[in-house]
Amino acid sequence: MQRVIISFIAMGYFGLGLVAQGAEKFTSSFGAPNLIPPEEAFVVSQPAKNVIEILIAEGTYLYDSRIQVQNNDGELLKTNRSEAKMYEDPLLGPTLIHKKLLRMTVVDAPKIMVLTYQGCADIGFCYQPQQMELLF
Repeated sequence: MQRVIISFIAMGYFGLGLVAQGAEKFTSSFGAPNLIPPEEAFVVSQPAKNVIEILIAEGTYLYDSRIQVQNNDGELLKTNRSEAKMYEDPLLGPTLIHKKLLRMTVVDAPKIMVLTYQGCADIGFCYQPQQMELLF
């Protein structure tokens, strides 16, 4: 029984060592994450009633499939988007992403829209889904 307990403790230390090694990829030289907040990584603007632009910071990207625009009742709105690029995502496989700038034109845009989007940093960190209300 004692041998089993010692084995579990040894596996725990080994596992912690692997986690610590993997965490180095996501930290700066001071040990803090080298990430910008989502509102700086993805800057949303609405230059016209039916146009939404998201400026995407260097080193980050948005998943095309995780971008949606809804009306105030939660119904999905049709959008025409700038061209997405194919990306080999380690978890999702081939998927479309946007880098630098996403420009969307909303078909029949209402006065109130809800934008939902999600993106990741190139270092492997994915931001929580973001949501904001747009008024015109």
